[in-house]
Amino acid sequence: MSLNFAFYLPTRIHFGLGKLKEAGRIASRYGKRALVVTGRSSARRLGFLSLLEEVLKKENVEPVLFERVEPNPSSITVEEGADLFKKEKCEFIVALGGGSPLDAAKAIGILATGPGPLDFYYGKNRVKNEIPPLIAIPTTAGTGSEVTPYAVITDTKEGEHRKKIIGDPHLFPREALLDPSLTFNLPPDLTSSTGIDALSHAFESYISCRSSLLSETIALEAIKILGKNLPEVFCQPQNQKIRSLLLYASTLAGIAIAQTGTTLLHAMGYRLTSDFGIPHGRANGILFPWFWEANFSANPDKFSHVLSLLDKNVSEKQKNDPHESALVIENFLRRSGFVLEKVPVKEERLFEFAREVVADKTKMSNNPKEMDLKEVIAIYKKAFQI
Repeated sequence: MSLNFAFYLPTRIHFGLGKLKEAGRIASRYGKRALVVTGRSSARRLGFLSLLEEVLKKENVEPVLFERVEPNPSSITVEEGADLFKKEKCEFIVALGGGSPLDAAKAIGILATGPGPLDFYYGKNRVKNEIPPLIAIPTTAGTGSEVTPYAVITDTKEGEHRKKIIGDPHLFPREALLDPSLTFNLPPDLTSSTGIDALSHAFESYISCRSSLLSETIALEAIKILGKNLPEVFCQPQNQKIRSLLLYASTLAGIAIAQTGTTLLHAMGYRLTSDFGIPHGRANGILFPWFWEANFSANPDKFSHVLSLLDKNVSEKQKNDPHESALVIENFLRRSGFVLEKVPVKEERLFEFAREVVADKTKMSNNPKEMDLKEVIAIYKKAFQI
């Protein structure tokens, strides 16, 4: 933890039930023509897109729909969205959906105002132009993308599918509309996956080498809320207060990683998603207990504190033993709707993943413990029971 830090969050946050109805009023500040970026089905099927169109038009804002974003959005999709933005002479962007539409919208914004190709921007601080104003409206409680300067895009050049990260302060949305009612109908598997993603954000921010007193305060509040409410939502899926708290915690976790970044846990999960189609939050969940066990010795006090927030009945032995505490984490994930299905993985693929992770110097430098290839492979093998 550092008492010498900078904290930057330019996003204006609007939180509360019914906030989607205010989207038109807020959007009218930015122009008369908006590219609406969303997924291929759920926003329209659930009626959110129709309501958004209605409130935009009521304020004389013309929505130009881009309903093309797939899970783990591709660079090709981003390019198509940017082309539409320019063709239709849009002035700003409204993103509606989970992390994929929000991340795609950020990348579309880059190409809307800057030259291509998109792969020039992979990495940190490579965006030179302001992107069009972006209004982010999340419909899941997990990614926190509405308050972060990151976009995760699947690069599809030459037939490969590799997750690439763009990190730049230009990518912070101008406005985040957080309407918990948009999350009320999330199915159990998506509730679990996105909730675990939020938990991993908060945990990784807390143990990050870049953490500060302020980021840790925010991360711990997110962990505390998730520890109480993520298991509880499966007993009371229609409880509006619980759903609201989960969305709030997800945003807190997003604010935390916006300041600190994530650790090797996220880096290890990316290939599980790109190569095996495992949803991002589930990929983190598969690895979480064994990443925890391998990194526990880096800061036992921090890990023990997190454990006590996730399970108030945890014993002293469990709090102080790496393996026993990892089993508590595994149990928490089960109580949070996580079901570990056996994924057939060949050991040589895990070696390939591990070599790529160890080569990621940015994530390695942010991890609380310096890990070698053998240790990373061991985490993968425990996670996949090899």
